[in-house]
Amino acid sequence: MKKIFPLFILLILWNALIAQDAKTDQDTLKNPKVFISGFGGLMSETSILKKNISESLGVGGALMINNYFFIGAYGLTLVTYHSINDLVIPAEYVLDGKPEYYKGKPLRTNFSHAGVWIGGVFFPKKTVHLGISSRFGWGNIHLSDSVNNSYVDNVDYRLDYTNDKVFVITPQVELDIKATSWLKINIGLGYRFVTGISFDRYKEFRFNTPQLTIGVYFGGFGPEKNNSLPEEEDEEKN
Repeated sequence: MKKIFPLFILLILWNALIAQDAKTDQDTLKNPKVFISGFGGLMSETSILKKNISESLGVGGALMINNYFFIGAYGLTLVTYHSINDLVIPAEYVLDGKPEYYKGKPLRTNFSHAGVWIGGVFFPKKTVHLGISSRFGWGNIHLSDSVNNSYVDNVDYRLDYTNDKVFVITPQVELDIKATSWLKINIGLGYRFVTGISFDRYKEFRFNTPQLTIGVYFGGFGPEKNNSLPEEEDEEKN
């Protein structure tokens, strides 16, 4: 059921985009030229990990088609501190032959992912409008020393056996607030699905969780250029 649900969400997003496209067919026939713009900026993702608030920061950018459909890329990394304190590392993964070296010592949880970002906007000419989007990203989750992060005594110490390569799907519904023709604030509410987790201790974090995204983006958010010919308008009036 967990695998079917994200596909169901994506189907809803796809049908919504088709409906929006059909709604603009009449305008497209009058003005067949495609209007391309773009945007980019900072985004944050807030969720709950192991009953604590987590915060991921990153960037995102995309090309917009006719001001209502966009496709681009994003990247996010976990910046809040979440640890595992009671991990006993197997001897083959410990330096200097000390299998109990990290017992009781906090190990930092690292979570990063990046990939494709697609979505659509409803009624983009309005100052406040709704939208939908979904992020499809590849990344990893791993443990590292809480002080030196991925390094101990200048030696790469990521704990390879805790390094899980994951695939992340994040569909969401969004509220856009267009402050100016070149600046908008985006607030999204959705659900993050993380697949590929195999290390048992990560299950207690529950990476599959609702999430809140806030973004500040710069770009071209103005109305489409009117490419209709005056002669055509005069003919319609006559």
